[in-house]
Amino acid sequence: MSTQGEARGPVEAWLEEIAKASGQELDVVKAVLAEHGVRPQTALPRPHSLQVTAVEFEGVRPAPAGEHDGNTGENGGPFYFQWEPGPGVWCLASSGKNEAGKSSVLEIVLWCLRGRSALQRDVQSWLRRVRTEFVLDDETLVVEMTISNSKPAGTVVSKATGGALFSFDNAATFEEQMDAFMLERLGLEPLRTQQKRPEGVDGPPLTGELSWPAYASALHINRSGLGHLLGNEARNALPTRLLELFLGAPWAATMVSAAVAQKLVTAQLSAAKARAQAEADERQSKIDELEGSLHRAQERLDALPDLGQNAADLNASYRALAEATQAAGTAQRELAEARTQHDELEQQRHSLAALVHAAHEAALAKAFFHTLKPTVCPRCDTQVTQAQWAREDEGHCSLCTSELRPATTQYEGASADEEDGLDDVDDDLELRQTLAQVQQAVATAATALADKQAKATDATATLGQAQSNLQEALARPAAGDRRTAEIEVARLRGALDERRGRFDDLGDPAGLAPLQRDQAILKAAEKAAHTRRTRALKEVLQAVQADIVTMGRQLGLEMLEAVELGTSATLKVSKGGQTQPYGSLTEGEQLRLKIVTTTALLRHGIRTGVGRHPGLLIVDSPGAEEVDRGDLELMLQGLVQLTETAPQLQVVIATARGQEVASVIPADQLRLAPAGERLW
Repeated sequence: MSTQGEARGPVEAWLEEIAKASGQELDVVKAVLAEHGVRPQTALPRPHSLQVTAVEFEGVRPAPAGEHDGNTGENGGPFYFQWEPGPGVWCLASSGKNEAGKSSVLEIVLWCLRGRSALQRDVQSWLRRVRTEFVLDDETLVVEMTISNSKPAGTVVSKATGGALFSFDNAATFEEQMDAFMLERLGLEPLRTQQKRPEGVDGPPLTGELSWPAYASALHINRSGLGHLLGNEARNALPTRLLELFLGAPWAATMVSAAVAQKLVTAQLSAAKARAQAEADERQSKIDELEGSLHRAQERLDALPDLGQNAADLNASYRALAEATQAAGTAQRELAEARTQHDELEQQRHSLAALVHAAHEAALAKAFFHTLKPTVCPRCDTQVTQAQWAREDEGHCSLCTSELRPATTQYEGASADEEDGLDDVDDDLELRQTLAQVQQAVATAATALADKQAKATDATATLGQAQSNLQEALARPAAGDRRTAEIEVARLRGALDERRGRFDDLGDPAGLAPLQRDQAILKAAEKAAHTRRTRALKEVLQAVQADIVTMGRQLGLEMLEAVELGTSATLKVSKGGQTQPYGSLTEGEQLRLKIVTTTALLRHGIRTGVGRHPGLLIVDSPGAEEVDRGDLELMLQGLVQLTETAPQLQVVIATARGQEVASVIPADQLRLAPAGERLW
């Protein structure tokens, strides 16, 4: 029955472990990992194979010193080299001559494979043309370039199709193109790296990538890299990455990506905390400065004499001034309101009086005209007849026959005839009553206005007296100084309270929370990936360790008892009853163990089908480091046996002990320079 983690799958289990360890939701974990480029790698791409099938180059070697007169001698003039190795162990050898060009051939091959040259500058300047063929999986590729003033230009061609895969016209472009090409073809990912900035330079760690040239160091064993069990340098944990390459460790790339991302976030978090601390220190500095100023102001206030009654009088004067000011303001406001009310009523009275006068005049005019007896028509001057006059007795107008309204009101002093014309005068009685009421209101408002005016005058006088009293109190000795000191103390206390409370509700002003969240998630991701990667490695290291001991004894390490190969590409060696690290061994012992370890890892990767090493191993001068003839033969025999069990493996060796290796390496796989001569 499968466990819950297995039912979920390795990736889901990994993500849930991170979420639990970091205390974050699963969606947040996924988003943070994606943001930082951390991807789960549970299964590795299939292994690939790489073999060199041909190397050809030519150029011009300058004449030795003292031979520039046209006689080139044995070492000057044009040169040409061509070689076609295949699977198995192949050897470039000389008979005791170290400057025979063996290492240069290897470096030319490596230049074409990795895109980066490590040739000696003089040798590279001699070259004019280089052509190398290699088989990557089942495809034959050709690197062909011309060299002018040490600068390469050429193409990489697929031999099957004849089509150019890419071209280059300088060393940098060649390295860049070959790097991308080989990573893609071999299913490898760049190794993310980070390192501290130089001392005194602020900022997060410097990040970068180790790509194909770094991986390619696993193909090459030479004297300069003997101090490292795998590869040629220890920077950026390269030996560890190469161990994972040999054994095909899952989760390794995930672990590295999470570790690098975590270090970057940690650096950003440290910088943010430093900024936050600097801001807090600045705020505290301001608070300390205000507290100091307040303390000094309080001391100055305390040093002033107690004014006793003077102080009480001063306080009373301030209070009296405040009350008088308020009272004067109120009186002025009420006076303005009373004046406004009086003016409005006076305006209303004036308007009503005009209306009453106009109505009375109109009524009198009407009554007057009604007493008149028209004799002619005012329109056409026609005489009014007696018959028309007779109609007025019947109650109709003698001119227009309209009905005449009888008079209902008599005014004192008016005749009966006048009363008939004053019927409309009754209409102004209501206006006269309203006018009388308004006149009474105006009189009342005038009385109130006079009262408010008196009160305002009194309030103004009281305010002036209060101001005079305050000035008198302030003019007394030390009163002004004490008040100034009190005001300063009050001001500083207010500023201090404001400063202390300003940042109480800012939350996370430095933005630490997102960085702390990312750090926790990446730390958990690295730990979870490291656990899975280490568990996978430990399962295979026991078998590799046994092979190292067996093969080491065969290569002359007779006292070798046991080794412990760590998951970080460290090697503890037990021999002669003592245990010591690989780095403390002699160069001869290091060479044997480096070859043996590389061979054992290759054997295991080939045997299990999980190794990602492409199966090409280039060994430069294996007999140069305290290796006697018997041990050298045993070493070579071990390599030959390894290639016999793994036909896809190719080992290319360069040595100056050609006569000794001739007994082990078949003649058709040995390129031996004549005694005392160069290979090219």
